Amino acid sequence: MTGRWKGPLLLVMAALVLTAGCAESGSPGAGGEELTVLTIGTADSGGTMYKIGDCIAQAITNTDSSIKVNLGASTGSTMNVQELDKGEIDLGLVSGDIAYAAYHGQERFEEPMEDLRAVAAVFLSTSNWMAPASSGLEYVHDLIGLRIGTGPQASTSELSAQTVVATLNLDQGGTSLVNCGLGDGAEMVARGELDAIHGFSGAPVGGLMELARQQPCTLLKYTPQELEDIVAQDPLYHPAVIPAGAYEGQTEDVDTFGVKCLLCVDASMPQELAYRLTREIWQSAGELSQEHPAMEPMTRAEFICQDLPIPLHPGARQFYEEQNMLG
Repeated sequence: MTGRWKGPLLLVMAALVLTAGCAESGSPGAGGEELTVLTIGTADSGGTMYKIGDCIAQAITNTDSSIKVNLGASTGSTMNVQELDKGEIDLGLVSGDIAYAAYHGQERFEEPMEDLRAVAAVFLSTSNWMAPASSGLEYVHDLIGLRIGTGPQASTSELSAQTVVATLNLDQGGTSLVNCGLGDGAEMVARGELDAIHGFSGAPVGGLMELARQQPCTLLKYTPQELEDIVAQDPLYHPAVIPAGAYEGQTEDVDTFGVKCLLCVDASMPQELAYRLTREIWQSAGELSQEHPAMEPMTRAEFICQDLPIPLHPGARQFYEEQNMLG
């Protein structure tokens, strides 16, 4: 990984401006201290990663008056890794399988990005397939020959969908795989331009939630053998469940597969800053878990900082060691 910490935007004047605008509410900057401005890379606004990135940005900003975190536009994990490498963002949400591939220089990553570091696992991404109930579709393997929205190009939604398509032999009979944002793709399903949409993100996925509100929909299932075969394709995939009620009209749990999604930084981020960010995220974990169901696991030490696919940043490790959280 060639990226090096270029330093956040340090703006005393910005802090003073924010002081004038936020002093009444006690928002960050109210003390007039020097403000550290960071940018976090998220993903498509129709998916869970964008919502969770926004929640994390607000939690850090509200917890530490000397830090402000802005959202950065992104197509998802792969772009976030690349922009961390270039120093164009300071924080990035990255699916665990993409983080592993980037760190080791596998799959689409030609060179190992050895300076990629984790601060915390913040939510669980799961495979969500949705189709209109009127289609009569019940299982993912019923999609042969149909038009499938697979998510933005090079996103984890697309990459995991490709794994599913290959494992279940869906790429026959004229099956059409269409790149689309999760929000746009859901709208295409609603208009009859797609037969189903896939989102590999924390359930419930925003775009799919809206689709299920607009019309009766079915969350497509995998058979037990299909799940076993899919999980065998990637050591970071593991069985997961989309709980009943995640989407309107969903009356039963749906078995699926998932992967941890990490908040990542570059190894060159100052240790003291990484330590503070880690502390603020852990202190906010309970509150964050109420913002979205996919963040509930981050309240547990074994999820947030154990068995991660890439190394922790030294500042993050220092905090977790002080809290006796690394087991």
